[in-house]
Amino acid sequence: MSGFVSNWEDLPAGEWLPNDEHGVHWYKTNDGTHWHSTEGGYRVWEEEPVQRIAPTVQNHSRSMNQDFGKDYFSEYDFDEDDDDDDDDGYMSGSFKRRKSPLATVLIVLILIVGGGAAGYFIYGYFNKTPMEEFYGTTYWGYTDGELYGYLFEDKNSFDTISEPEYQEDGCDSDSEQYGNSDYLCIYDFAALFAEYDISYSLVEKSDHFEICMDEDCADFYPLERGLVVNDGDECVVLVSDIGEPTFVYYDDGDIESYVLSESWKSKYQEIVDDIDNDLPSSC
Repeated sequence: MSGFVSNWEDLPAGEWLPNDEHGVHWYKTNDGTHWHSTEGGYRVWEEEPVQRIAPTVQNHSRSMNQDFGKDYFSEYDFDEDDDDDDDDGYMSGSFKRRKSPLATVLIVLILIVGGGAAGYFIYGYFNKTPMEEFYGTTYWGYTDGELYGYLFEDKNSFDTISEPEYQEDGCDSDSEQYGNSDYLCIYDFAALFAEYDISYSLVEKSDHFEICMDEDCADFYPLERGLVVNDGDECVVLVSDIGEPTFVYYDDGDIESYVLSESWKSKYQEIVDDIDNDLPSSC
């Protein structure tokens, strides 16, 4: 795929990252490539190369035909004692460009300071805390054979992701296709709450988020590889450090369908087991 797509639906498999302070949308594919929104679509993010200052090369074949003034060569030292003539005898001596130590030092300082600042920005952006990565991260759950996902773009949004009830029918009128997946639909639950007059709030605490629907509240604890949801009765683990769910064709002779791949479920369970060793104290 090229480094530019005109529509977010054409992005490779991956997950959305939080928008930056300029409102730019960021997206990370499963292979670690970062995309950002730009005019007309999305483009692969690349660090701007440092501009190098190259010396100007004079074209002597043209210069010999010009009528130079006396002070034209004032910025050069002409070595009268250099007898290194060329074979045709056209030029004698050599021109040596005067170098400015101050200019050299300034260029080095600009490169060092500029590179350091860019490095600090990149390090800070890609090394956010789990709390900072909460918005824009998709958290996946798999319980009793049911796949689902949660996605919060901001404090007023709550999207859920799941397989359509009937795969052959695709997403219904209350949902839309999730990313570039043919097997997952995303539902705007915040809009659904508003439609049915259900109050909804998301409040950031010191180490977690409290989410309430009417009088039912739950604590969401973002961790390095996922999320722990504590509803007061039990703690449920969701996973973020994993790619978009993959599906494989299934046919037992009576039913033809697509089911969640065993490799994805195995990876999911491996991360769940890891998170189980680092549950919040409230669990």
